[in-house]
Amino acid sequence: MVNTQRKRVCISILNWNNAPETVECIQSLGTPSDMDVEVIVLDNGSNDDSVEVLSRTAGITLMRSDVNLGFAGGHNLVMRHALQHDFDYVWLLNNDACVEPGCLSRMLAAMEADPTIGAASPVIRDKAAPHGVQHALSLLNDTGTGVVEYPDLQQAALMQQSHPEKVILWGTALLLKRSTIEQVGLLDDKLFAYSEDTDYSLRCIRHRLKTHVVLDAGIRHDSPPHPRKPHYYYYTQRNAILMWRKYVGLAQLARVVRWNAKLAHDQLQRLQGNPAAQIAIKLGIWDGLTGKGGAYLHQRKLRPHQNLIVQSLLALA
Repeated sequence: MVNTQRKRVCISILNWNNAPETVECIQSLGTPSDMDVEVIVLDNGSNDDSVEVLSRTAGITLMRSDVNLGFAGGHNLVMRHALQHDFDYVWLLNNDACVEPGCLSRMLAAMEADPTIGAASPVIRDKAAPHGVQHALSLLNDTGTGVVEYPDLQQAALMQQSHPEKVILWGTALLLKRSTIEQVGLLDDKLFAYSEDTDYSLRCIRHRLKTHVVLDAGIRHDSPPHPRKPHYYYYTQRNAILMWRKYVGLAQLARVVRWNAKLAHDQLQRLQGNPAAQIAIKLGIWDGLTGKGGAYLHQRKLRPHQNLIVQSLLALA
């Protein structure tokens, strides 16, 4: 039986030097009539006029961090607040997303109808081309060391129905039950940004909680720029190794490292003339291998012996 009691939902949005886009995201939320909502915006160590702009924005609770805590640390701060204030759900929402009408209500209805669902996501469409799908479904691959993407909605529906125990969610608009957070815990601060959504999905699956894409709910999300900023290459390379270290044995980890070295080799070829990005990629590989987490420090460089090891690994890719 579905619990008909009115639910309390905490919406967590992080802002970092981008108040105009954050305000656009807030405005897209509307005012859901079938739940009680608190929108919490955490300013994540901005050094522009974000706090001033957001303090004038109606309908939100503004929290501040003096330093950038990353995606994981920032949302964890809000999730702790939500647990302390007895919210039933927490929705982690990217500030560069716009919410389509009825999105949150459909997700909430799906989770209330199926008590085995611990975490859910909508379909993620392209903000510039609303009919284009950025992401529909990811499934854990057969070796348990990566994911397979299914961007077609019909195929996504069939694959989710066939493999509900393998669904890996994106963190762009991740809805979590309070009971999920209590069982699974918070996001992994060590990852800082990127791969924490895959990690959280795997942790849910280990707790026998279903991870589910609500295919009739949607958000619109910015397409990433190309090339990306150096920190993106650092975090994606590092966390691809750092995150999988938690779940696989040495033989499988070697496969993960080799696969990511191949991706890094291809990236380095494409990013010739972008030395900052190339340094970030190599640093990410080294820190993934050595287990170093936390924030990217752009002034760091590999020592000669570290660079030699990374170059040797790349040569094998």
